[in-house]
Amino acid sequence: MFATIRRYKPKSGTFDKKAIDGLKGRIESSFVPTIQEIPGFHCYYVLNVGGKELISIGLFEDKTGATESTRRAAEFVKKDPIKDQIGSPEIHEGDLLVAKESAIATR
Repeated sequence: MFATIRRYKPKSGTFDKKAIDGLKGRIESSFVPTIQEIPGFHCYYVLNVGGKELISIGLFEDKTGATESTRRAAEFVKKDPIKDQIGSPEIHEGDLLVAKESAIATR
């Protein structure tokens, strides 16, 4: 399995809550469906780190899928209204060495 992590920082030092709320909706409705189409897609998460950075984490079966998700993310940001507030991402890709998920328990 292969992971990609992208860290986005705002040009102004912090993200506006209203801008983040709007971006969240656009990610869910527009970006996520496009990466779900990538062969080998496993999951995608986005973290808001106190308004000071956004971190996305994507898991794919192989490097090809992870690289394609980064290409699609750049395309998405380039067209998104937040493009003027967000800096270029710091991108990390690599083999996922350990992955463990909890089984969903029924109680």
